[in-house]
Amino acid sequence: MDRIVVGFDGSEHSLKALARAADLANSAEIVVVSAAGPHLLRHAPGEIPVDTQEEEARDAALAEARRYLEQRGLTGRYVEGHGSPADVIVQEAQESKADLIVVGTHGHNAVERAVLGSVSTEVVHHAPCDVLIVR
Repeated sequence: MDRIVVGFDGSEHSLKALARAADLANSAEIVVVSAAGPHLLRHAPGEIPVDTQEEEARDAALAEARRYLEQRGLTGRYVEGHGSPADVIVQEAQESKADLIVVGTHGHNAVERAVLGSVSTEVVHHAPCDVLIVR
């Protein structure tokens, strides 16, 4: 295995996914992906809406993932995505030719899960490689 992509939002379930990826990595590259969703209410026509709170949460999650991997003596690559977390994870897996995607069962936003469906379900349906869903 050369590359593992991990979806990470700082939740307990995503930390479990990161831990499992670290356990499996051996010499594989770990690519940690976190996404900031668009702000749907406030933006000018033609402008890409960016939710600054989402960006701050994404950046904090990636910093947490970096600390975790460094404590385990591992290095990773960290991807700051924009948009749907599932789309960003799948796109990174495609572009980096990942061998495995690891995601947790639940993330931070229960409202989005109820309305849009879970990230893990979307990843499973669109992934270019195997997917491990960690409970």
